[in-house]
Amino acid sequence: MILHLSLSQQGTDRTENRDVIGSIQSREAYLHVIADGTSRPGSGDLARALTHHLLKSFSRAGPSVTSCSDKALELVLSSLGEVHSNLCPDFPRASASYLALLVIDQTTVSIHAGDCCFGYLGKDQRLYWLSSPHCGPNWKGDLSHAVIADSPARKTLLNCMSYRRPHEPAVRSIQTVANTTWVLATDGFWAELSATDQLKAITERTLAGCSTEDDVTFMLLRS
Repeated sequence: MILHLSLSQQGTDRTENRDVIGSIQSREAYLHVIADGTSRPGSGDLARALTHHLLKSFSRAGPSVTSCSDKALELVLSSLGEVHSNLCPDFPRASASYLALLVIDQTTVSIHAGDCCFGYLGKDQRLYWLSSPHCGPNWKGDLSHAVIADSPARKTLLNCMSYRRPHEPAVRSIQTVANTTWVLATDGFWAELSATDQLKAITERTLAGCSTEDDVTFMLLRS
């Protein structure tokens, strides 16, 4: 999956943009990261530190690691563990959602905690989300994104990167299809934009005219 576009826009109810995006390529391996700091103090800094650490660790890995999907996944999970153990204590009140997408040859793996999501644009021009948000109303993991978006408890995270919580990322292998547009997005995108505005942002590659209270960020990849 090759990065085609990444856009981020500060929310109208925010004093800073706490969303962070980043990508890195190491030979034939790619790591794409999207993170979303909550409203708690220091959360934007935690999201930035998390993203920077993952990309830096991946960039330093040798070809024997980045050419093997199992070793590369072990590296990413180990790096996330380092964030929790070594960086989170610097931001004791902060919390952040994240989603990391590891792509090596035909293997694609998503690793996430919180409400950043991964999906694809179908041939019918509808978005299909593959990751399940770890938030209050979705405690069973069986609700659609549209239902979650309308819930007043949506902002309550059940899983995230935080000093106060154990780190329990969800890991999922993805079956990719050629000539597909893939989307990584924060909840400002999938929950606060209408389906029409989401499609417009993807097809027109802009967030112009998309006003949201929360920060809104998305990344487009092509396979």
